[in-house]
Amino acid sequence: MATSSSGPTATCDSCGRVEPAADVEAVHRVYVTPAAWDVEERIEVVDEVERWCFPCRSSYPHQLVGTEAPEL
Repeated sequence: MATSSSGPTATCDSCGRVEPAADVEAVHRVYVTPAAWDVEERIEVVDEVERWCFPCRSSYPHQLVGTEAPEL
């Protein structure tokens, strides 16, 4: 975590953006395979913890650390 004149910053592990540290949250990446005629829906939550900025959390499936359900 770096510090700028406006306070501590953190780098998003998903896109590489440098944001205020308070705006970057710990998440588990989620992979979603939609159902098709020959495949059942599959949702895989990765064990590894990453830190994501707000735009990435708004755009991509993830699960906040400490919560029960993924945000799809």
